[in-house]
Amino acid sequence: MAALCAVVSGCKPHIVEYRTKPTYYDQMSTSGFKDGMTKDGVEIRWVESNAPPPDSFEETIGGKTFRIREEAEDGTTVLRAKLPRHVLVNTLACFRNNEYQLLWDEMLASSTRSFYAEQEDGYTKYEAHLRKHRRDMASLLNRMVVGQTFSETIIHHADDGTITCRLRKRLMPRFKFKEVLMVKESGELKLLTIR
Repeated sequence: MAALCAVVSGCKPHIVEYRTKPTYYDQMSTSGFKDGMTKDGVEIRWVESNAPPPDSFEETIGGKTFRIREEAEDGTTVLRAKLPRHVLVNTLACFRNNEYQLLWDEMLASSTRSFYAEQEDGYTKYEAHLRKHRRDMASLLNRMVVGQTFSETIIHHADDGTITCRLRKRLMPRFKFKEVLMVKESGELKLLTIR
């Protein structure tokens, strides 16, 4: 009986926590959560979120709902951006889907397109640059989209019309790229560069 009491009192309960995956971590195919154990011996099991993704393409401004990404019946895609968040979300979706031509045609500022167009193999260089830095740029964009919820993304409007998005200083060392620049063209925001 004493041995049984010693065995029973020596047992610790096995704790299993079920945590919902944040939807923003699923934006890149390389991201993911693995089940595991904490230092305290708590088993963590990740479950899929049922919440709509943070890059939902339906937006409401001034009581009017519109889509920042719309697929036409003929297969073409139109990207719209009225707010800096729209540029971040659309650009992130283009990275995720390897849609470099769509980004060039729909979201890139005309001055950036002109810069590349003036070079030999301009578009090819542009696409090669994005492919090379895709993961690092997408990581920054993803964090900025999520960071807006927690006031971690700082948006600065310069006198020349350039809009700069940055993360708070404490977060910046984690990222290779530090800021996203945008400009307004014909009533829409366009991506100037990620640097």
